[in-house]
Amino acid sequence: MSQENVEMVRAAFIASSRGDPVAAQAAYDPTGEWDMTGVAGWAEKDVYRGVEEVLPFLQGWANSWRDWHYEIEEVRDAGEQVFIAIHELAFGIESGASVDQRRYFAVEVDRGLIVRVRMFSERPDALKAAGLEG
Repeated sequence: MSQENVEMVRAAFIASSRGDPVAAQAAYDPTGEWDMTGVAGWAEKDVYRGVEEVLPFLQGWANSWRDWHYEIEEVRDAGEQVFIAIHELAFGIESGASVDQRRYFAVEVDRGLIVRVRMFSERPDALKAAGLEG
């Protein structure tokens, strides 16, 4: 089942990588959560729960940038979880500031759906959270 999880998570991230963060909505459990506690300096809400919080959060993030997109750099199987690394690029709509950063995720899958996404600033933290040590 874990290879199926890897392919499903990869497909979901690819679907939203070109600026539409809700393009992969069907891959997510409607009661799932998006956890930002692993992102250094994150000043907003720590955890977004359910489709009524997660989708507006993701859409708001994408809408605050011009040319927002990301490239998938790595995907690793971790059993019921998947580790994924992205390289995110964008320009602030109001500020014009550029974003060129890497983000890392431990993505939990249950019954073929993404039930929890934990986002991290640091690769080792995401690997550990996914149950991988390096």
